[in-house]
Amino acid sequence: MIGTPTIKIAGRVNFKPLVPDAITEDLDTKKVLRALGREIARRFKRGIEDEHFSNAAKDRLKESIGIKVGDSSVTIVAKHKAFLPLLEGQKPGQMRWLVKAQRPIPIITDDGELIFRSATARSMENGSWYHPGRGGTTYLQRVRKEARAVIRERIRRELQRSVRRWYVKTG
Repeated sequence: MIGTPTIKIAGRVNFKPLVPDAITEDLDTKKVLRALGREIARRFKRGIEDEHFSNAAKDRLKESIGIKVGDSSVTIVAKHKAFLPLLEGQKPGQMRWLVKAQRPIPIITDDGELIFRSATARSMENGSWYHPGRGGTTYLQRVRKEARAVIRERIRRELQRSVRRWYVKTG
């Protein structure tokens, strides 16, 4: 059984070296991180929409995405077992589980024709039903880059607000 993959998108965000303690005490890091988490999840779900899956599969994958906000990090938790092969890719190999199929398997040929075949033990012995493998998806890397840009912008805006509030207090 494949465990639930956890995808950590944004690493630690340390505000202390950026500004003095007097300013950072007003900075709401949880607010910034929650907004980042929502943005990442939205972009991640949009990336799933671009994949070539059925609408039902896309809906299930999108529903399984959750956000966990820590003290200084955001973690996207993917709770569907299909995420691991989706993100990491699939090794080439024979698809032995197809022997258990109770109905014929639909296949779309190179010329677009729909045919139905049955996987049998004999066809497996002959080397049929071999999956060529595939690489993992790349939209996760794109989401990471976009998320880092978003967090930098949100931190900048939040720090500007904090500096303004600090100057108003100290006069």
